[in-house]
Amino acid sequence: MTDGLCPCGSLLRASRCCAQPAGALAGQESLALLDGQGQEAARLFNDRKYAEAEALALKLLDLAPNFRAPLRVLYEIRKAQQRGAAAEALGARLAALPGPAQARAAANMQFAQFLVGQGRHAEALAPATETLKATPRDAAAHHLMGVVLTETGNLPGGEHHYRRALKLLGRDDPLAVANLAWNLRQQGRLAEAAALYAQAVPPETENRRGIGGYAQVAFARGNRQAAVAMLDAALARWPDDRTLRLLRVMADLAMDQPQAALERLGPPEQLLPLEALALGRAMAQLGRLQEAMGVIVAARRAQRERNGLAYDEAGLRARAEAYKAYFTADRVQALPRAGAGAFMPVFLLGFPRAGTGLLEQLLAQVPGFAVGDEAAPVGDLVQEVTRLTGAAYPQALDEFIAGGGVELPDRLRGLYEERRQRRGLLRPGARFITDRAASNVWHLGLIKLLYPEAPVIHVLRHPYDLMLSNLMQDRRLEGNAQAGAPALAKYYALQAEMIAHYRGQLTLRYLPLRYEDLVADPAGKLREVLAFIGAEAAPPDETTLRANAAALPDPVPEHLATRAPVHARAAYRYRDYVAQMPHLFDELRDTLAPWLATLGYEDAEMRA
Repeated sequence: MTDGLCPCGSLLRASRCCAQPAGALAGQESLALLDGQGQEAARLFNDRKYAEAEALALKLLDLAPNFRAPLRVLYEIRKAQQRGAAAEALGARLAALPGPAQARAAANMQFAQFLVGQGRHAEALAPATETLKATPRDAAAHHLMGVVLTETGNLPGGEHHYRRALKLLGRDDPLAVANLAWNLRQQGRLAEAAALYAQAVPPETENRRGIGGYAQVAFARGNRQAAVAMLDAALARWPDDRTLRLLRVMADLAMDQPQAALERLGPPEQLLPLEALALGRAMAQLGRLQEAMGVIVAARRAQRERNGLAYDEAGLRARAEAYKAYFTADRVQALPRAGAGAFMPVFLLGFPRAGTGLLEQLLAQVPGFAVGDEAAPVGDLVQEVTRLTGAAYPQALDEFIAGGGVELPDRLRGLYEERRQRRGLLRPGARFITDRAASNVWHLGLIKLLYPEAPVIHVLRHPYDLMLSNLMQDRRLEGNAQAGAPALAKYYALQAEMIAHYRGQLTLRYLPLRYEDLVADPAGKLREVLAFIGAEAAPPDETTLRANAAALPDPVPEHLATRAPVHARAAYRYRDYVAQMPHLFDELRDTLAPWLATLGYEDAEMRA
């Protein structure tokens, strides 16, 4: 078989790149003989003689694919040429090479930064970890780990590494301070974030990202005019900055100024996908529904094509089948439960955009309730189960049955509660803490072991409204379910199937609550919820509750900081779209129809 060029685009032969045989690498003695030429390739690259550097690097790597110096030169060249597949393959090989700690740390940091630049933070965790292990006192390595952990949802871990980086630097580096502020903002610690941004973003700053973050914190704290002024001043300095412009557009939309957003964005053919999604939302606010859907569908298609987004149907289905096979009534009944805890969690289930945030906002106005939002979910305990038992989840739960394993549910519950205590949620008078983590839909079995009597409130909303709302939002969902309407429908059906399975196999304290009923009668429905939970406190009066303007807790989740008065405008919104586009949901009907019937939602518009 002919040994052609590698498909990754490195321009190396396949046998010297991604298809190199195991054990065919040059030994250290052979590499030492080529060291002078390797240094020459690096010198040519540093002198910006890129064509000559590339030619020499290709020649050397054809002789010795594991030669670090030319491999790094070729990686830098392919990255600069934006040959993503080639740069990734070369970067991964460079990071995996054995050698001195400093060289391995530098290669792993480069590769982690490459992945971070592509928004692949979860994949960047492994090389970022290797970097930190090799150089534990390097500020840049801690800063990188702070970025990775923050963007993968481990906010306390990210905060730790940002603070460690600043301590090692011995000075207030503006970028590190701004990134720490962004982390605190996501934790709901808005006052601390604002103070840090004020320190890191002086008027003369060139840190555009810091300005954007500062403006978002100011907006969330209610200082809307200050936030808008900040963004307008930045855009006056950098009128072509698309990120700042998009933040200004999002402010327009939040302040119900869709025409201003429309004019700021310009024609759809010149927009990037995220800008086009914002344009679609502006058109929808103006009632131009057909145009809005056309722009939004095109934006989702562009995202799929640009980023290679595809719904991971097979992966999620395999997980669902594994959990359904394990979590059966007989199996779970034999497992030990944890004892009483320091508080009672209130688990809120719901497909994204169903209204769990609204219910949490209303509960936050009731004495005795603290807002847990999506922080430190039960799903994070899965890794701890594996660590404690040495077995794969969920089969690892079998280890709870005998010996010291019977104590594990209490240990896991204690860890869950400790994380809430660190966030200041176990304050005096807090009997209930809400938990609306999206991953709860997977972990009702584990929840049953840790909190057997915990209330589970499932917020339901018409599936067609959920499809529309999620299509319009820039929110990454599990398994890339945000990729398009068919993916969203399949993801919805999978979640509904998992909840139905758990309800059939476990004795849950389960209450279904329709979003449409909640916005129509918030006081009445909240009283029903409180009675179900067993809370003795009375809700605020109807007027206060509808205003949804109670004093904010600390920390304050973003959805609570930017909350709006309770309204029913979004209930059954899909009907307006169907009136203008009768066939809008045709390709989703087969997937969603069984759940429409099961949940008792009407499909009369579709049948008509």
